[in-house]
Amino acid sequence: MKELLTIGCVVLWSAAASPAYAQWPSYPTKNVPRAADGKPKLEAPAPRAPDGHPDLTGLWDNAWFHGGKVAPPPVSPPGEPAASTFGNLGANIKGGLPFRPWAAELKQKRTDEGTRDNPDANCLPMGITQFHEQPQPRKIIQTPDVIVILYEGNSGIRQIFTDGRPSPNNDPQPWWYGYSTGHWDGDTLVVTTTGLRDGGWLDIQGSPLTDQARITERFKRVNYGTLQIDVTIDDPKAYTAPFSVRVNQRIILDTEMIEFICNENEKSVQHMVPNKSK
Repeated sequence: MKELLTIGCVVLWSAAASPAYAQWPSYPTKNVPRAADGKPKLEAPAPRAPDGHPDLTGLWDNAWFHGGKVAPPPVSPPGEPAASTFGNLGANIKGGLPFRPWAAELKQKRTDEGTRDNPDANCLPMGITQFHEQPQPRKIIQTPDVIVILYEGNSGIRQIFTDGRPSPNNDPQPWWYGYSTGHWDGDTLVVTTTGLRDGGWLDIQGSPLTDQARITERFKRVNYGTLQIDVTIDDPKAYTAPFSVRVNQRIILDTEMIEFICNENEKSVQHMVPNKSK
């Protein structure tokens, strides 16, 4: 079998529908704003938490893959962060990502090898930007002092502390997801993540992320049904300048995530081969 692992294969593999076994019975999401005909009013104002901040709580999926349908590639309005894409984070950035020479070479090497070493492809924790782009849903649980994000893909878990603590400066053990702290800037949650492991992947094609990276995410619930996330990558070890991309997510109602155990009956890695299409 030749050239099995292409970007398209990864998309199909990552977004593959789960078997139609019984899961949680359908149960209506509470407190959904609805029109007179009972349909959800997704353009209604964002809900507020008891402390007055927008409430990001909910089950979300990437707007590009919302409802299990692949939409046309996203486009941002002029002057706003370029829309991120699933395979290549910088596809909509004019001139591409500002790689340093070694980072460009590594990204090309990873691509030429069929991206077989992508942590996601090996049932390891994927990077934050890959999580944002995953077709699989994610659940946000917001409390006053910490926001937890549960990702269906690879059963990922992130904690974003909003209790006022600073980012660690005690030479912390590098983590797959880093150390995330957040604060509110008006109605926008600003999250800073540092302390990441070296050798990370920003996207499926292998754009590098290093232990020098600082990731800043700006979460804004535009309305009831839309969550806008602007992500800035500042990684001077791999890139000549910071850059930003945007991810839009949509609310998912009346359903739940499924259990995802990546290594259970995993049979993909044995078929991964280098890209020989050149």
